[in-house]
Amino acid sequence: MQINYKQSFIDFTKGSVIIAGAGPGNIELITLKVFNAIKDADVIIYDALVNKDLLKFSKKNSKHIFGGKTAKKKACSQSEINEWMIFYARKNKRVLRLKGGDPSFFSRGSQEIKFLKEKKIKYKIFSGISSSQQAVLNANLDFFNKYGICNFITGHRKIKETQKISDMRKIFHNKGKIIVYMGVGQIKTISSELINLGMKTNTKVTIVSNASLDNQRIFRSNISKVTGQVVRKKILPPSIIVIN
Repeated sequence: MQINYKQSFIDFTKGSVIIAGAGPGNIELITLKVFNAIKDADVIIYDALVNKDLLKFSKKNSKHIFGGKTAKKKACSQSEINEWMIFYARKNKRVLRLKGGDPSFFSRGSQEIKFLKEKKIKYKIFSGISSSQQAVLNANLDFFNKYGICNFITGHRKIKETQKISDMRKIFHNKGKIIVYMGVGQIKTISSELINLGMKTNTKVTIVSNASLDNQRIFRSNISKVTGQVVRKKILPPSIIVIN
């Protein structure tokens, strides 16, 4: 039996939105469903961490809108992204909201879903490989330690919202491995809080920068020295930090 993969994996209707994950960066790691969505989309609203080479597979007449945001710079607001999705969906366009990694991992996907529901716009979610999945694999690490526990946290959100010792205390006391997204800019605060809570200074820390890409770099240190290494080695986002 010959399978029509396009028909099997995607039904991108006009006037709808697909919120999709473009994976960690390497275009070979994108899912077939997301790849076909890129080819079918009339409008693509893409984030800063999306590999721009993926846009080459889109239709010639498709519209591309940069919706990138970083810790220090925003090309647009979340409300603008929401309005773009609604505007083009109501024009009967196939709208693809393309995010780096997986759309449900620290990417405001839930906010966009809530907005689409409120506006009664049809939508679908297409998963992607998270950057932490590829970082852990490439650094030859495991997700779980001897306690079988893993914590996923965002360093960026701590800057904006919580930034409280009590938050890190809960994470520290469950004794799980800690995987930090968007945490390079806050590594000094994160490491200091963990040491103050009693983490051993020789606790291993691995940082994977640009996971899956040709310029990927892997750094290994410990919790007491990692801040200095980030400065000396000029480690920049996007990076995944694995502690313990």
